[in-house]
Amino acid sequence: MAQDGESKCFKLCMLVIAIGLMAGFVYFLVWENTRPGDTKYTVTITSVDGLDPALDLHSDRQVLSPVFGITVHIDNTHNQIVEKCVGGVGSSAIVSYGDALLAKGTAPWFCVQTTKVGEAATKAWGLNVQVPHFLRDRLAGELERGQAVVEVAVRTPAGAGCYINGCLDTVLVCKAKIGGGPSPCFRATTVSGTT
Repeated sequence: MAQDGESKCFKLCMLVIAIGLMAGFVYFLVWENTRPGDTKYTVTITSVDGLDPALDLHSDRQVLSPVFGITVHIDNTHNQIVEKCVGGVGSSAIVSYGDALLAKGTAPWFCVQTTKVGEAATKAWGLNVQVPHFLRDRLAGELERGQAVVEVAVRTPAGAGCYINGCLDTVLVCKAKIGGGPSPCFRATTVSGTT
């Protein structure tokens, strides 16, 4: 009888240990994929045409047609488990200033493997974009001082997965200085079809 009790105790102890190890492994996987600050996203405005303060912004022209060169950079060096991807079919790179849409383009699909760094370039453009005079004047002054900052949003449809109720888009939101270096972004998730 004593051996039967010891056998049951041994089996129960082994079961508890196995469950503990599995729970620890699952916790590690979840922690590794959700801890903040692992993957760093940045955006650089590499070129701008159509926003010359003297020619385009201070003139009597009512519309602008800017073209922005944009580079999206992913630093995935601290991530040991999951690759990170941006862009693809239906994706967009949107440039705005003070809530005025200036330009829009597509973001190419690219992925960065674990412990790697990568980047992709794209263009965003606007054709005959109407910008209120007060914003044009403010933008012209900031460009002349070298202080102009635009908002860049890179949306990846279904980048956060699709579920029964619909898909979740991944959006990189950045404030990028025109003529500056890489600007940090934060990653947000929105329901597909919303802003």
